[in-house]
Amino acid sequence: MKHKSFAPWLVALVCLGPFAAALFIYYGPFGGSVPQLPGSRELLAEPVRLPLGWQSAGEAPWQLIYARMSPCEQQCAQHLGRLLQVQLALGRDEDRVERALWHVGDLPVLDDPELVTHALDDTVGRGVAEALGAERVREGRVFVADPRGLVILSYPPDVEQKELLRDLERLLTGSD
Repeated sequence: MKHKSFAPWLVALVCLGPFAAALFIYYGPFGGSVPQLPGSRELLAEPVRLPLGWQSAGEAPWQLIYARMSPCEQQCAQHLGRLLQVQLALGRDEDRVERALWHVGDLPVLDDPELVTHALDDTVGRGVAEALGAERVREGRVFVADPRGLVILSYPPDVEQKELLRDLERLLTGSD
């Protein structure tokens, strides 16, 4: 007789126990930070809204951004060339991505008429760099901004092109 009254509690524990444990682990005292994604990408805990003049205009709602708080020289141009290769590898979706360079100082001559540039050494630019974390942007960083004008992902400047391409393909597929 005792075994029958114990059975409903056992069933409830088996059914609801994992859910309760998951809630405890997720909301409990174990951190609460945004989980780190595999690879070299970093999901920003607090997405950064771009100033209105910096948001993508027209038909290319996603932005692939190279930001650097030091002058753009040869290494910078190499990183921009790699981002162009990633954009071209998107094939028919390449028009859905706009490339941007956020820089300080004078720009070197870049033979890239589709590259959008913004200065980080004025008031607006310093605010964006501060919101993203000046230490992140100091030596260069690749960012991805979504169609709403939010910077959501960050990568080191030497990110594997395959990793960046795979992530962009997933984002573009998910936003159709």
